[in-house]
Amino acid sequence: MQKSKLRVFEAFAGIGAQASALKRLGIDYEIVGISDWFIDAIECYSEIHCTTKQVKAPKDREDLLSYLSKYTFSMDSVRPYDISRLNDEELKKLYIANKKCNNYGSILDIQAQDLPNIDLLVYSFPCQDLSTGGLCQGMKKGSGTRSGLLWQIERILNGLKQQKRLPEYLLLENVKTIQAASNKKDLDEWLEFLSSIGYYNDDCMILNALDFGVPQDRERAFIVSHLGSKLNLNSKIKKKERIYKFKEFFRNDYSNPVLKAEADTAQLNKTPSREQMWKINGRSLDEHTIVRTITCNMDRTHCAALFPYTGEKGVSYRRPTIREAFLLMGFSEKDYEKTLKLGYSYRKMNKLIGNSIVVNVLEEIFREMFVNKYSLKG
Repeated sequence: MQKSKLRVFEAFAGIGAQASALKRLGIDYEIVGISDWFIDAIECYSEIHCTTKQVKAPKDREDLLSYLSKYTFSMDSVRPYDISRLNDEELKKLYIANKKCNNYGSILDIQAQDLPNIDLLVYSFPCQDLSTGGLCQGMKKGSGTRSGLLWQIERILNGLKQQKRLPEYLLLENVKTIQAASNKKDLDEWLEFLSSIGYYNDDCMILNALDFGVPQDRERAFIVSHLGSKLNLNSKIKKKERIYKFKEFFRNDYSNPVLKAEADTAQLNKTPSREQMWKINGRSLDEHTIVRTITCNMDRTHCAALFPYTGEKGVSYRRPTIREAFLLMGFSEKDYEKTLKLGYSYRKMNKLIGNSIVVNVLEEIFREMFVNKYSLKG
């Protein structure tokens, strides 16, 4: 028997790849809440997913601060920020976005009794301390690392268990080094905790975006947990042939002034260090192009790709534009264009999209999890 509506909570929501995947899948779902403290991500999530909601901000600064001071926010996703330093327009913008997203705030501040009823909890906790690009400080319980925020989910699930309101489904996403020897003990401890409260954990799946219709070599770890029984999705996820349509992902028609301006923004000056970057990442931009993993900083030694380009800075090379990065992460061009009103810089947008999840991969996971269990819209 199919259920009516899937109730979803996005912890560490970012810009909402999970919501995009569920929307594309066409099942009847509701995002009953999100958790994030990064102001840029909250505002970007709102522009992509919450455009039909109407929220009016108070005119009085004290009223804005009275509401927003209930939450902990960050300007850099690393440390808390004193929002009283924001001007009135910035406060109104944040107020509206936070309300539209139904954001419950920092995972540290969420109490189980405050959460709505949830069918699916997705938790893509910070990867910095697990990633080879980070300091590899791990996710040990009580460590205080950003990746250690995983254990806040333990606290919340214990609270929901006491209230007999555990979500039926959980989905973990992170970098594949979550399975590395240095992290295995902590991952095992996490999975043992889930088992102790009634979840059956599927084996960890390492899925590459290349196998789901996207020309980006991006491997990520996914673990599905289900109350009462194992789903065994590993053998059910359907991979596609690695054939891609160039025009669906790359925008090199520089006769279009909008695309030309975006390419100019993505162009790099020639410097000795960037010449070395070119040797590592340089490639032609054609129907055979496949990029490396898009990270939160595409101006680094091992970046997604560099393409030959002649623009405002002369003859050099460019990174993928943010429009292209959105497409390579499985978001739509319309999603990208909704974010333009935010006026964020290339670097800000790069951080947001690089920390997201490829929508195509999530779509296939959710298809196997829910398509025969929840009603389709319409």
